[in-house]
Amino acid sequence: MFPFSTIGIGRTSVYAEFDSAGNYVCNPFKKELETNIFISVVNQINQQLEFYTRSYPNSTAQEQHDFIMKYQKTWDVYNKSKQCIEALGINSDEVASLSEHVKQTIAVPEFGLFSSIVVTLAMIGSIVIYRKFS
Repeated sequence: MFPFSTIGIGRTSVYAEFDSAGNYVCNPFKKELETNIFISVVNQINQQLEFYTRSYPNSTAQEQHDFIMKYQKTWDVYNKSKQCIEALGINSDEVASLSEHVKQTIAVPEFGLFSSIVVTLAMIGSIVIYRKFS
């Protein structure tokens, strides 16, 4: 394993272990460390989106979604860290949670206009079938 690496932005840095491939490694013997790592990653994600929306106040929900999802390494650490602390018996929702804005942003469907067309066609099909058998 590599020595410790730094995660986070701002004044508070947290150290996490990474393997030789650069993947985050859970340390089951240090609950407090793993909890701090999770808090740091959640804060980093929240701050990234907050900074983006302050910098681009007229950005669409899809643009915000695209921006926040391009930080794949951060999301990988978030998911693995969350799994780690939950495996240690810690409720991740009680420790730290993504902001409502982040939750809404990552939930934006990527279908755009396509989903509206599918719903419309399904409704028309239902009406046609209903009238045919009525």
